[in-house]
Amino acid sequence: MLSMGLFVLVIVLMIALVWVLARTNSWRTNHKVLQENLDHARIKLAEYEAKTDDLNYELTQLRVQSSGLKTELNKFKKYQDICDIEQYVMSRQLQADNFVEVTKLNASIMIEDIKAYIERVKDYVNQYQKQALFDVDEQARVKLQSYYKQAEEQHRLQEVVAALEHKVHGYPTVLNVSGNTLVHQLIENYSEHDAAHRLAQIRAQIQTAQDHNQVASCNYVDDSRRHSTIELLSMAFNTKADLYLAQLNGHNLAEMLQALQDDFVLINYKGIDLSQAMIQQSYLDLRLEELKFTAILKQLQQQQTGSKQRQHA
Repeated sequence: MLSMGLFVLVIVLMIALVWVLARTNSWRTNHKVLQENLDHARIKLAEYEAKTDDLNYELTQLRVQSSGLKTELNKFKKYQDICDIEQYVMSRQLQADNFVEVTKLNASIMIEDIKAYIERVKDYVNQYQKQALFDVDEQARVKLQSYYKQAEEQHRLQEVVAALEHKVHGYPTVLNVSGNTLVHQLIENYSEHDAAHRLAQIRAQIQTAQDHNQVASCNYVDDSRRHSTIELLSMAFNTKADLYLAQLNGHNLAEMLQALQDDFVLINYKGIDLSQAMIQQSYLDLRLEELKFTAILKQLQQQQTGSKQRQHA
């Protein structure tokens, strides 16, 4: 029994010893860890203290600089009013510049608006004037229509009577214009070759007018009747124009011009009964120009002939 008790006691002691040894190792491990943490904390503390010293040094330097700046500020404090004035002037100058720019912009916009308004007023005035003139003209036409037609008819009859008198009584000598006078007047602008070239152009225009049915006009609706009437008037007028061209000499140009104009008036007067058939004014002008330049060339030819005869004599 005693041996058994001792054995149990030994086992218990051994277990206790193992537990004590395990705890001791754990404490040693914890102690080592704590020691390492402590050393690390001491290092951090040392670094913190070093940084604190640096910060304190910098703080001291800043305090010294602040003191110096305060001293300098006290020196310039008496000029603070001047600085305030300068700042105020700069502020007011900036406001003035902004006001000037805004004023310029508003003025520009106002000028453009005024210009547009003036243009609208001008357009309105022009339209009003045109409408007023149109209204006055229409009123005059309505009120004076009958008188206007009578005056127009009377003027046409006077032209017809004058043309008939010329045909019946002949052309007075006062219509004769010296060929030399007309030649001198036209040769100032045209040399001999220019006159011939101009005459060729006129005859080409006459031919073009004839080819394009621009000699006369007529209001007949029926094409056949209209073309026949136009052809009849054109033939009658061209026959007269060719006749006067053949009779032209250096002394009867004015007579031939007046005769062709009289035929123009008489043919157009007769054409009234043929649905307002008439020779075109533009075609008359071409045939008159043809007579004038033909007279120039004939006069030049006569002058050359006379000069040659004098040389042979």
